[in-house]
Amino acid sequence: MPGAVCRVLILNENRLERENMRAILAKGLPGVDVLPASTPRQALDLLGEGSFCLLIIDVPWFDADCCNMIISAKELAPDVPILVTSTGKRSDIVANVWRLGVQDYLLKPYHPEWLTAAAEVMMQWGAKPAGEWEKEHRERYLKQAAEHMQAFSYKKCINITKDYLDSLYQETDDIDVIRFSAMSFAEGLARLGGSLGPSAQLKLSTVMERFRLRFDQQGKKHDSFLVLEKMWGVIFDAIDEDRCYGVSDEQRVLNYVDRNVKEGIGLDEAAEYANMSSSYFSKFFKRLTGVNFITYMMDGKISAAKDMLTDTDMPVINIAYELSYSETNYFGKAFKKKVGLTPTEYREQHQQRGREPAGKEAVPR
Repeated sequence: MPGAVCRVLILNENRLERENMRAILAKGLPGVDVLPASTPRQALDLLGEGSFCLLIIDVPWFDADCCNMIISAKELAPDVPILVTSTGKRSDIVANVWRLGVQDYLLKPYHPEWLTAAAEVMMQWGAKPAGEWEKEHRERYLKQAAEHMQAFSYKKCINITKDYLDSLYQETDDIDVIRFSAMSFAEGLARLGGSLGPSAQLKLSTVMERFRLRFDQQGKKHDSFLVLEKMWGVIFDAIDEDRCYGVSDEQRVLNYVDRNVKEGIGLDEAAEYANMSSSYFSKFFKRLTGVNFITYMMDGKISAAKDMLTDTDMPVINIAYELSYSETNYFGKAFKKKVGLTPTEYREQHQQRGREPAGKEAVPR
């Protein structure tokens, strides 16, 4: 609403800290209305009575009551960003904030300017979200990702992630919207992996933390994809290690191959993983996929090469090495045989298409 006062709600059960935080924000963010709450019930009542730009919660430790309070706040006001302050261990905080959908945190003790700066950024996120359409759009992709994960299909999980990033980066050039949306998608993946045990949760949280800290320096689509790909790697590592999941032998082999396309594993290595002879595995794999192993691996490498050619400025020689080609010339010949263009020609054609006016039909992947 135009002219509406931006309001910040602080939940801190320590009176002195609560008043100190209120004074810091009132001084650093003039014009912002800061409301304190001394109990979770009071905070939830205030949150339900009116609109807020930001909720700040002090968390001594992440016990059941604290987690339930944050979950209730998210349900009551899903569009209000949450900032957590805590004296806890970083590993414990990181492991919980992303799982609960908290946007950011501050470790105590902190400088007053840090609180002001964090609150200002968070309020901008709240005032400038990706939009209801983007939120619903993202949730649809996450729902599909969850379905593919339940079917234990690594390749489909990766493909739906690529499709989401393609749609996000094509829709807007606003780096703040992209950052918010990409981080929110990553949070969704962390939640999907939340049931896989504390080790997986901690690894996912660590990846999220690095993503948050480095996004401003690594905000390109391919950089975002590599982070999300790593998160899927953590998820499928946990699934693979826990034999309680009903993953078929066929799907487990496919996941292994799809996860190692860039590393250039050979037929013998894949056969060893499947506990088969090379000759039997070759026949087994063709029945499973409809193509022979070498062709399948080549198609996977060419697909990865296309992504790197279009989404990065990486030199062709580096792309070849990334895909385990020891000879750049061999990579170039293989690419041209499959695509009909050299890697450089493919990149130039894509860049030219990217300069065409909007509205033209996108070339299918």
